[in-house]
Amino acid sequence: MITWEESCHRCGLCCFEKSVDPKGRFFTTKTPCRHLDIISRECRVYDKRLEVGEGCVKLNPEVVRNADWLPEGCAYRTISGRGTGDEECD
Repeated sequence: MITWEESCHRCGLCCFEKSVDPKGRFFTTKTPCRHLDIISRECRVYDKRLEVGEGCVKLNPEVVRNADWLPEGCAYRTISGRGTGDEECD
């Protein structure tokens, strides 16, 4: 069985800054978290991310169900029933 964290596709999109438009829609910017390796899409401080990452959120099923800022193709959204699974992360 795959663990929750193993289901991540490592797209890294959740680690980019977000912007919200006047209608409340979230958009991913081109600005990554300073701890994100943009080539490997892995966090350089993953084990300490919740202490040192500005705005880093520990994702669990409850958070994912309420997180409108996660990309549609996010594996966590898909296994939580919020994404279609058809989209790909770049």
